Amino acid sequence: MAPINPAEEDAIAASILQELSDTSYACSSLTQLRGGTANFVYRGFLAQPLPGDDGFTVKSVIIKHSTDFVAINRDFPLDVTRCTFEGYMLNPLAAFLPPPTADAVIKTPRLYHFNRQTNTQVIQDFPGTEDLKSIFFLPDAADFLPGPSPVTIGHRLGFWLKAFHVWAREQHQGKQHKAIGVNNPMRDLKRMITYDSVLGVIENYPELLAGHKEALETIRDAMGKEFEKLPGEEDGEDWGVIHGDFRSGNVLLQKEPWKATVEGTNKLFIIDWEFSQYGHRAYDLGQMIGDLYERKVFNDIDIVIPVMQGFIDGYGELSDDMAYRIAIHAGVQLITWYIRRPRTGPLTVPLEDIVAGLRVGRDIILKGWEKDRFFEGSMLASLFTK
Repeated sequence: MAPINPAEEDAIAASILQELSDTSYACSSLTQLRGGTANFVYRGFLAQPLPGDDGFTVKSVIIKHSTDFVAINRDFPLDVTRCTFEGYMLNPLAAFLPPPTADAVIKTPRLYHFNRQTNTQVIQDFPGTEDLKSIFFLPDAADFLPGPSPVTIGHRLGFWLKAFHVWAREQHQGKQHKAIGVNNPMRDLKRMITYDSVLGVIENYPELLAGHKEALETIRDAMGKEFEKLPGEEDGEDWGVIHGDFRSGNVLLQKEPWKATVEGTNKLFIIDWEFSQYGHRAYDLGQMIGDLYERKVFNDIDIVIPVMQGFIDGYGELSDDMAYRIAIHAGVQLITWYIRRPRTGPLTVPLEDIVAGLRVGRDIILKGWEKDRFFEGSMLASLFTK
């Protein structure tokens, strides 16, 4: 792993300030935001505040600068066109108006400015928010997510995702959505960090691999071929443009306790659209479910379970085939926690818990592939009771 040095980081920030100095988005200062891996991301404080679409003054923006390598590791190449594809999604999403709910509004950020020559985006900021994943880890998480709000939040996210999938399918003839369908660099990356990585993780623990290698290879090869599928190839209703990285870390909430309906409207924001691609809807559903389940399996965070149940319920009716596909992808998400965990320093999870968690993921994948009713007694049972 080869992170860039502080001097290089300072040079990138100075270059961005200079680049934006002659635009409406000239900034007096930048604050680098941590947590992401692919891009150099900053909060820019505007030298001259601007009027916003919602009547509020825009005082800050998010600036994403993309390079041909991962921001935290120069040795990991990553196609720079990812920022172009994010723009392809953010522009039409401005017209996406999901059905309202009584207690929550879910929005996506506006793309204010994009310099294709430097691969720099200026995107709407949502100050005073925190990502849902980080909230789960707070000692006072229950204060932010009181009473039945975890179920409600999950339900609203599932309801929104279903509306997005339907809307995206209705837009599939549009020029920008056709372009999303060929976001091959990010499709290749998604395959690499999901199905192509499962066997490599399991091989670290021979007791988990014994008797299952051939089945896991079959699943890997079959699912891998799906990432070569093109729009219009007998895709059916379960295929279309997807978010591609739909997880709790890409959902922002206001950093205040969730309000009951009589107390006002809550706001959620869905961010990071550079993984948008043509794919099976189970990828979005399975990633969020697996991401939430991951918090329980590896971090023993109980509050994620009602969020997960609400999410499944909010998305609505699922066929058995779709439910099994979602389960498989959720299992993949659990196993690939291993390659997303902190790679330096001591293990943050006891070894026996890691093995137990990987075993859960392995069994979910295998049982989903076999279409085994084993799920009816598991935490994923609600996938099969709709």
